[in-house]
Amino acid sequence: MVIRSTRRAVAVALVATAGLVAGACGGNDPSDAITAVTTAAPDGGSATTAGDTGGSGGAETTAPESTAPVFTNAPTTTAEAAPEPQPGGSLVVGVEGESTGYAPYLDAWTNAGHNVGKAIFDTLAVFDASGKVVPYLAESITGNADATVWTIVLRPGITFHNGEPLDAEAVRLNFQAVLDSAQYKDQLSLLASMNVVDDLTIELTMSSPWGTFPNTLVGVIGTQVGYMAAPAMLASPEGSRNPIGTGPFRFVEWVPDDHLTVERNDDHWAGASYLDEVVFRPISDSTARKAAFDAGDIDVYYTGASDEITDYFVQQDAGEVGVTIGAPSEPDVVMFNTTAPPLDDVRVRRALAMAVDIPRLYDYLDATGVKQPLTGPYASSSFWFVESAYPTYDPAGAAELIEEYEAEVGPVSFEFAGGQDPFITSYQELFQSMWAEIGAEANITSRAQSENIDAVLNDAFQVILWGGIGGADPDADYAQFHSGGLNFTNFTDPAIDAAMDAGRALSDPEARKEQYAIVQEILGEQVPYIWTGTNQFGVITQAGVNGLAEFTLPDGSPGQPINGGRFYLKDVWLAA
Repeated sequence: MVIRSTRRAVAVALVATAGLVAGACGGNDPSDAITAVTTAAPDGGSATTAGDTGGSGGAETTAPESTAPVFTNAPTTTAEAAPEPQPGGSLVVGVEGESTGYAPYLDAWTNAGHNVGKAIFDTLAVFDASGKVVPYLAESITGNADATVWTIVLRPGITFHNGEPLDAEAVRLNFQAVLDSAQYKDQLSLLASMNVVDDLTIELTMSSPWGTFPNTLVGVIGTQVGYMAAPAMLASPEGSRNPIGTGPFRFVEWVPDDHLTVERNDDHWAGASYLDEVVFRPISDSTARKAAFDAGDIDVYYTGASDEITDYFVQQDAGEVGVTIGAPSEPDVVMFNTTAPPLDDVRVRRALAMAVDIPRLYDYLDATGVKQPLTGPYASSSFWFVESAYPTYDPAGAAELIEEYEAEVGPVSFEFAGGQDPFITSYQELFQSMWAEIGAEANITSRAQSENIDAVLNDAFQVILWGGIGGADPDADYAQFHSGGLNFTNFTDPAIDAAMDAGRALSDPEARKEQYAIVQEILGEQVPYIWTGTNQFGVITQAGVNGLAEFTLPDGSPGQPINGGRFYLKDVWLAA
């Protein structure tokens, strides 16, 4: 059932997504590592389950009733409440680059591609304000008891920008385009057959249980299946350069390396947007992109650099800009090789975790108020979060554990690997000093990223800075926690394997949470990782740009407007 990827490819993806490297060093290129392997949700890709609303024998997702999981908190803003929205105006968004095209079934998208995509297209499902997966273009998404058959019912009366109807056949054609795509077919690898039941209903049969299928229908990094393109676009060889969706904005023009322009879709099924047009301007250099915002040349700028976000908070207090913080994403971690002495002893691992003063790390990173402390792979606001025996800060207790180990085995000394950037080395030195205070000796090793990846792949490491684990649906961590996956820590437990397998096969979120609670409890006790905090993007806007923290769902309830470096512009408006 697992779609295999090479350990090296996924290792590259994990290192690339470590927010510490991008944020702590002052870098702000939010590309989300498009070189990462793109796999279907059952292989641990980004996925969550539909909710169980008491339907006949299965799990049903509906916008007002979903009990689907919450994996992050909603974006927050500290800007003052704005007056009534005003229609009109043009917004310029600075993005980190351009895609090869804007066909979701064909072209690879970074955050920039998704942000253009969310303007032109809509997805079958979205996140609500709390992070639950709820239908959007779909009216309901229903799974049977064993999650092998999923039924999507569409909202009536939705049309594409060219007038074609969004019907079940259009959904079938979009899914078939994904299956026919050499790059993206793995995203639907478990889809065995499709049956158009009626104009608004399509039934999907899977080759094996796929409890996390609905999250595949939300447009995030690693999966673009949920974006619905017009049949005429699918049939056109120039479709990727002339995108046609159902979204709040219509495609106008694309001048490569200069700009892409969209205009308001007055016939949008969920109501017309406020803005007349949006211009996406590619600026690949992160420093130049920030400079363009600071000079007033662009209206929207997004960054994952904690120090930049805190600086913009100061400007926001002065009324100069607006800052909206997105939902937490993959945590930064310190990863242990649990088969390499002295890290093979849980007392040492717990002691090292107990010695780390998290607020002290955040002060050093200028991340106070941006990063959130963690006690496991999921933030406390997550539906998946459960309490565990993960150690709290206790340097005195840590020193006692080290003394106990040394009395039985010998001195605690190990290699602590990181990158070659001087700031990363200085960050490692902060850990080194904390561990020295409890009697543990960390010998810092600075290596090129490729060398660190090779060391991890070959189990030739003891302790290393790492990332890209946790933060979303637990099935995304299957390869990391299961003994049959990548499992770079080499920590295995039959109970974790059983729980990860069970969670993958279930569609009810509460039942899945029971399984993933087992995983978190064991990880908290055994500490193969030190969880050093969440990563979060900040979307910075010029004064007068309003509504970025808003995204209204069809039933009038709030949706999640920002996820990672991806955001919606449907409800954005400009003050006169």
